[in-house]
Formats: sequence, structure tokens, C-alpha cells
Amino acid sequence: MIHKIIKYSKNSIRLLKQSLENGNIIAVPTDTVYGLIADAYNEKAVNKIFRTKLRPKKLPLIIFVSSIKEAKKIGHFSKYDELLANAFWPGDLTLIVKKKSNKIFYGHKSSTTVGIRIPNHKALLNLLVETKKPFASTSANSHKGKTPRNIDELDIISNKEIAYALISNHKITGTESTIVSMINDKINILRPGRISKPMIEAQIKNLQRH
Repeated sequence: MIHKIIKYSKNSIRLLKQSLENGNIIAVPTDTVYGLIADAYNEKAVNKIFRTKLRPKKLPLIIFVSSIKEAKKIGHFSKYDELLANAFWPGDLTLIVKKKSNKIFYGHKSSTTVGIRIPNHKALLNLLVETKKPFASTSANSHKGKTPRNIDELDIISNKEIAYALISNHKITGTESTIVSMINDKINILRPGRISKPMIEAQIKNLQRH
């Protein structure tokens, strides 16, 4: 199991890129918790995450991207979505938007929406930039299990489906991202997090005043 753990460096990012391109899943630190990631264009790889976590496909994964430009290739962004993306990304806000691309995989294929965010974590962002692909992601734990925030809590690493686990010195808060939908221009908090409804309302009020 120890051989799976690799430290963040330029060389390790290249290694992880190759591993993802080969259809593997890996455990990575994010700005919120430890996560599992797969190439979102690779259906077999994404299915490995569901199997590894014992997670039902009706509970979709979120998509990590490296930029708002990349996010717009995957989902339809309203003026409010774009406002919140500019205000809080990179960061711990997941935006639920109407799906644009059918080429990505993150759960049940009939889903018409997708959750997207840019993580505020240097190592993970560098991997996103290097790979040039979106990642399907979820926390690195068994379904309904404890959410890990450091490598010592990463019990799932023993699963043979996980090729590598990355460690870095970049901060992990331990609090999962706020999930919000602005579909129909109404604030709907699907999972509370550090970014609160009043913080979101303040951004929207600023837009409406201008």
C-alpha cells in the first residue's frame, strides 16, 4: 500500500497524468477533503469510483475543471452562475448547472444537470492543467463513511482500483464544498458549506444593483 503514496512534484504530476490517461483512479488532496478522481471522459474509469466507494449512480459525482472557460464547455452558465464562479472560484463552491456535454461521465446518464467547481488547491490545479481534461470526483471514502482530510485517514487506499495517492503540503480545510443551484434564478443550497447563503445573496444583490 505504501508504494501507492507519492509526494507532489513535477515528476509525480506527470506520472499521475499518465495514470489517469490509462483509465486509473487516484486519491488526491483537494482544498476541502481527500478525493477520488478519474478522467471524466472515460466512462470505465468513472465507474471504478462508484464501485470503489459502493456509491449508487443516482448520486452523481462533481466535475473539477481548471477554468471557467472549461466549465462552460460542460454546462450552461446563467449570468448568476457566471457571477458566482467569478466571485468564489477557485474555491469551495460547487455550481449545479444544466448539462451541455454528453461526452462526460459522472453518474446516471439521464441526468440533465451537472455540479462543477474549480478547486483551490495548487497540486490538484496543476494536475488539471497538465492533463487538460475535467475530472469526475467525490470524497475518498466508502459511501456514507468518514470523510478523510489527511493521508492517515485514507482507509480506502487499500482498494486495488486506486492506483496512487498523492500527498502535498497544501492546505485541506476538512469541510466539503457548498453545493448551490441557481437554476430558475433562485438560490437553492443542496449542501451547506463554508460559503453561506448570505454570502451568495450579497454577490447577487451587487449584480442586481448594477
